[in-house]
Formats: sequence, structure tokens, C-alpha cells
Amino acid sequence: MSRNRLKPYLLTVLGWIAATQLFLLIRFFGLASIPQFRGLNLDQINRPALLVEGAIVAWLIGSLFYLLDRALDRPAIRQMPYGALMLVQAAGNLGLVVVALACASLIETANQGRGFEFALIQDRVLSANFLVVAVYVTVVSFLFSFLRQVDGKFGPGNLWKLIIGMYHHPREEERIFMFLDLKGSTTHAERLGHVKFSRLIQDCFIDLSVVIDHQAQVYQYVGDEAILFWDVAAGLENASCIRAFFRYTDRLESRAGYYQSQYGVLPVFKAGIHIGSAMVLEVGEIKREISYLGDLLNTAARIQGECNRLGENLLVSESLRDRLGAIPDDLSMTPIGKIELKGRTEAVGILSVHREGPRR
Repeated sequence: MSRNRLKPYLLTVLGWIAATQLFLLIRFFGLASIPQFRGLNLDQINRPALLVEGAIVAWLIGSLFYLLDRALDRPAIRQMPYGALMLVQAAGNLGLVVVALACASLIETANQGRGFEFALIQDRVLSANFLVVAVYVTVVSFLFSFLRQVDGKFGPGNLWKLIIGMYHHPREEERIFMFLDLKGSTTHAERLGHVKFSRLIQDCFIDLSVVIDHQAQVYQYVGDEAILFWDVAAGLENASCIRAFFRYTDRLESRAGYYQSQYGVLPVFKAGIHIGSAMVLEVGEIKREISYLGDLLNTAARIQGECNRLGENLLVSESLRDRLGAIPDDLSMTPIGKIELKGRTEAVGILSVHREGPRR
């Protein structure tokens, strides 16, 4: 399992372990008014062992729910309204609980040497105990889905940073920024009209989701421009900040038939990448967000602005080139020299980047 998949998997499993432990604590340690399982004597329960067994079961349940989330991770589903999306996920999780309960009943009857007993499964599914479990699973599923949607709104990991107030006071951090812009956007907008051009931008930014495989985060969407950033270690590893651009172009090219049929054009993007320090702070009262300020963003934007003049699709700064170290064999960089960028007193060295050999 890749690093990008491992983290959400662990968070899903840990979340369901915590939810299961809370349920067991309430069910067997707290509220006696909750209906008991048939024939269950609470005095005979080894409660510490029950918590351990509950953690193991929760790990299995969390794994199943993670696989379900992956199965539902489709563009048509991701584009649903948040409320509908949470309903689909909760219904899927509840369906898994029903299947798991049915399988447990079948295993029980098999161990006892009995045949299939539909009445046993029906009895358990319609029991008060299952109703309690079903309601609890539904509520927890809604909560987890809501947190995922909010985390996606702020950017992966940023919700937690807002909760703990990491950027309540400005702090300086090193980042890699990419400014990504649609080439010929004015021409496309005039030809397609505002409504159809807006749909083109929607489709392009849906396809941009592939950059998450290279650990990119989206900072902002500004019209037909997207601003991406990386933690330095993640962006430099195997030139991920550069590979993300080519991964995105590959995605657009793989859907050339769709774009040509819908819009009569294959969208092409240009980008500028720079590394440096920026001030990071939490801003806003009516609408809060994490904001980045500083010369890093201005320089990355100016570098991207040179793409049209130089006839290049991807330009990077010398600062980034120096930090990358050895350039992977499938990438080539050509120095262009130092250029004066508007807003800077010192010239900035830039390089064009191309991909050589097989795609990776």
C-alpha cells in the first residue's frame, strides 16, 4: 500500500476502533438501560478482554469500510452534493454491517452443525440490539463522512491544524509552490461561452485530483488557475513536484476524446515552480482559512508567467533545481538563464523541464 493510501487507511481504522471502544464502554460499562443481547449475563463478561476483541473486530470493520470508501471513490460519486454523498457512504456502511451479521450467523450455525437458518438471521437483523448498532453505525458514518468533506474543503490535514491553532500566530515555513494555468483561456472562453467554458474548468480541475498521487495539495483555485504546494521533503522526493505536472498532462491526454467531443479542444496547462520560505497564518473571521504570504508565491507566479513568452509549458527556478540534487533519467532540464521578474530586485535563474523516455 502506497504512502498516500496508508495514511487514510490508518485514520479510518483508528477512527472505527475509537468508535467501537466508545460503544463497548457505554454498552457494557455504562448505560444499563440499553437492551441486552439475548441470554447475555453482563456479570460473566471479561470486560478487558472484550475491549481487546472489540479492537480486533473494529480493525476488520474499519478495513472493510475503507475498501468500501475506495470502491465509492469515483468521479460521478465525488461530484454528488455533500449531503447525498454522506448518505451513500452511510448506507454502504450499514449494508456492510448487515452482511457481517448475516455471515456471523451462518458461521455460528455451521459450527453447531446446523444448516442454513434464515429465521435466525431475520431474528437478529430485526432485534433491538441490531437497531442500536445500526443507529450508532449510521451516526458515526455521517460524522466521519462530514469530517472527510470538511478536511477536503480546507485541504488534507489542514482541519487538524485549524483545530489546534497551529497557525493562529504567523510562522515561517519552507514550501514548494506550483502555479498552474490554462493556456489560451481567453480564446477558449470567447469560443465556448461562459457557461461551457466554466464546465471545461470544472472538468480540468476534477482531473487535477491525480496530483495527490505525488503528495500535492491544492492551495487555491483562482479562475482558470490552480495553485499547488508541497511540503519540501515530499515535493523533492523523486522530483514529485515536477512529476505531478506530467501526471496531470497525461491524465488530460488520456481523456482527449472526451474533451474534444465536449469542448472541441484538448486543454493544455503551463506551470511555474519555485521553492522558498513563506509566512503561514490563519486568516478570516467570517470564513477562516490557512493563508500563505511572501515572495515565494510571487516568484512562482512570475515564473509561470514567462511560459508563453518562452514557448514552454513547465519552468522551474534554479533554487528548486539545486535542491533536487540528481535529476532523474526520464527528466531533462535546460537552463534559460537569469531573467528579470516584475516585482523583484534580483534576477531569477530559470530552467525549462521536459520529459524524456518512457512515462512514469
